[in-house]
Amino acid sequence: MFNLVKGTHDIILEDADKYSFVEQTLIQVAEFFGYQEFRTPIIESSDLFQRSVGDSSDIVRKEMYTFLDKGNRSISLRPELTAGIVRSIVNNKLLALGDTPVKAYYVGPCFRYERPQAGRYRQFNQFGIECVGVSSPYRDVEVISLGYFGLKMLGFKNLKLKINTLGDNESRANYKEVLRNYFKDHLDELCSDCHDRYSLNVMRILDCKNPNDQAIIKNAPKISDYLSEKSKKYFDDVLESLTNLGIEYEIDESLVRGLDYYSDVVFEFHYTSSKGLNYGALAAGGHYNKLVEEIGGPRDVEGVGFAAGIERLVSVMNDDSLFADLSFSLDCYVMPLDLQFEKNAIEVATRLRLNGFKTDLSLENKSIKAMLKKALRKNAHFALIIGQDEINSNSIIVKNLKKEEQVSIKLDDLIEYLDNQIDENEHSHHHSEE
Repeated sequence: MFNLVKGTHDIILEDADKYSFVEQTLIQVAEFFGYQEFRTPIIESSDLFQRSVGDSSDIVRKEMYTFLDKGNRSISLRPELTAGIVRSIVNNKLLALGDTPVKAYYVGPCFRYERPQAGRYRQFNQFGIECVGVSSPYRDVEVISLGYFGLKMLGFKNLKLKINTLGDNESRANYKEVLRNYFKDHLDELCSDCHDRYSLNVMRILDCKNPNDQAIIKNAPKISDYLSEKSKKYFDDVLESLTNLGIEYEIDESLVRGLDYYSDVVFEFHYTSSKGLNYGALAAGGHYNKLVEEIGGPRDVEGVGFAAGIERLVSVMNDDSLFADLSFSLDCYVMPLDLQFEKNAIEVATRLRLNGFKTDLSLENKSIKAMLKKALRKNAHFALIIGQDEINSNSIIVKNLKKEEQVSIKLDDLIEYLDNQIDENEHSHHHSEE
């Protein structure tokens, strides 16, 4: 027996259906907003993440899976996807074409070496979007609204958008100086991680989850007092537009996000279940103004994006019963009554599949009773029975397992008959819902 590697998990059967449902729903919303799919490698040069995510982030300092390849190059499994997407945009010279913004969505696995716990894995799946080549606050609004409506489409009702601004470069430079002066007098009381953050990026201290540090952080100066006029106007435009779209928000001045490339607007979508349980952030993102240049692209090209962990979304949707019935079902289960009719059964099954019917078949020499039980377990709509009489008359018995009725149909008429039966079933189901 080989066991799973610590911090990984199998996604199989009904669980896989749930993951696909979440991913397809979010992809559909992204495509409504004019985004196109990007697929980038799982491995990248380690330097890409050190430069983009930042040496002060916990991801680079503690959580990356990094190794030397056979050419002695430092390679990392991607801990997030934004850096790879922006690298791809730069490498493929998409910004030089002048057709901006480049609007990318992505779905795929990421890797972080962190302590495994409920809903948190070392290999996890992420959906996200990046809108690169932006200069308008209304692109930030568009990205936030995509995240908001995507989560709504999944059934999340009690969403709270938490939002903050980190200001432009000038605002942050002034604010960092003020923070350094404030935290300098409290260094002895702060945790060892915050000592590192103090020298690498003092704003990271605001993101510390250590309860002892929280009281000190609470009294720290607020960035809103150090914003440039330009940053204030940008943030106000975003907030006003969100109000006009009917998206409620709460300004949270402690929100700085865990990655160094963010500037100006940052945000998180928090969720409270129907039972009043607060699940915290389901998706998060923000604006960035230096990332493209850091990765070798042109100067002064900005972007905005967000990402959501699929594991987290599925876990919360399970807890709050937000999934519709996604149980596996077949349209048809083909049942040869004897091994000699297997070749006929596979021909019928293939024809059904090519005409768009989800079809399986029995090739195990079982009794009709055993095959019918299997058809029911597979939640099949129809059992199709082939015996000697059916071979002789070029026909097939179609048993409707939902209505418990059966008829003999000529093989030439089979597809048309099943189409009519399924249309009739959907029509009556629609009326019963009304």
